[in-house]
Amino acid sequence: MFDLVSVNPMIQSMDRSMGLATQRMSLIAANLANIDTPGYRTQDFSFTAAMKNEIAKLDGNIMPIAQTNPKHFSLQTSPSLPPSADPIRPNWERNDGNDVSLDRENVALARTQSAYTLSASFAQQELRKIYQLIRDGVAH
Repeated sequence: MFDLVSVNPMIQSMDRSMGLATQRMSLIAANLANIDTPGYRTQDFSFTAAMKNEIAKLDGNIMPIAQTNPKHFSLQTSPSLPPSADPIRPNWERNDGNDVSLDRENVALARTQSAYTLSASFAQQELRKIYQLIRDGVAH
């Protein structure tokens, strides 16, 4: 039997986008929960860079890299965060060492929620197309 959903590149892309958005919203929630914790450092990743990386994986455009010499930098990344080229840090810090900015976190949360909603909408449209094909009995 042919699986119309798992081979659909739009649904795969939107699934990965929603997964990244969920992961980023969890980090933002943790940042907001620790806004008064002395010494807490903001945790985040670049959603755009992570999404480009995921799309490149789907397209097969990522070149394999390997550590061929022990003096090379380690290829290990944090298992909880997607790789990101640009560290995101607020440009200020309180006297207690906490650098969480309520305004920055709220903006990041709103943008991430919008990305999630948009991805879910695109996935839903694609699933409606598949449903329509099945309902009409049309095969391509």
